[in-house]
Amino acid sequence: MIRTDDLIEDRFIEQFHPHWVRFAVGNSAIELSPGIARLVVDGAVANELSDAEIDDHRTAPRWDLRWTPPLTLTVRARFSHPAGELLGTAGFGFWNDPFDWSGNVQAPPNALWFFYASRQSDMSFVRGMRGHGLRAGFLNGGKRDAVMMALGNALFKMPGMDKVIFSAAEKLMGAEEQLLDEIDMTQWHEYKIEWGVKEAVFWVDAQEKFRAKNPPTVPLGFVAWIDNNATTMGPGKEFSFQRVPVPMREWMELSYVKIERGEPA
Repeated sequence: MIRTDDLIEDRFIEQFHPHWVRFAVGNSAIELSPGIARLVVDGAVANELSDAEIDDHRTAPRWDLRWTPPLTLTVRARFSHPAGELLGTAGFGFWNDPFDWSGNVQAPPNALWFFYASRQSDMSFVRGMRGHGLRAGFLNGGKRDAVMMALGNALFKMPGMDKVIFSAAEKLMGAEEQLLDEIDMTQWHEYKIEWGVKEAVFWVDAQEKFRAKNPPTVPLGFVAWIDNNATTMGPGKEFSFQRVPVPMREWMELSYVKIERGEPA
């Protein structure tokens, strides 16, 4: 493992990098084999959270997270089940963990990641985009003051206001996504995000898959996770949130995570 101010690299040889927070709740586990970190959900039950992740967003306040552009994230990963069979959500990248434990939005959502959601979800802030499957993308919610966030949370709880809130959020928030249906999630792939100030580029196995302008530039934290969440949200959609049962053992394996500051070589 390697750590400097500008580089974190973990190959999971004998232990986890001390930089990571390991978080597992419900019917989940984090396992370490030589060269493999395995995030597991096994036997999750409905309406109860099961979540396994390694991250660094829990180590600082949302406004003072570690990572800002330019930087490059490289992850080598595979999943136990293909798209459509893996339940819940899973992925890796950066976000600002905008929600509190009661579901209130504490900060505008900002994220940049490879994100998977099962068919129980319908999550997309890009109109016309299917809301489940594996995708590359980002949400750029920028910065908002505390008064605006409190007002939005109060209105969101009022009957029938969820569509109004999401319509307003669509105008304020930048979102870009690309579905990656061609990727066999059960095979090892090298996933890479080049996060620049003006542009983000997503690669799989050294092939460019998606390029989009105006990604978030606020500080974000790293996360790699698998859970049993399912959500419907986005412009024109009625909000819903649930924890789905996962009767089998499913997992995401990581063999390599590298975060390196600076422009890509």
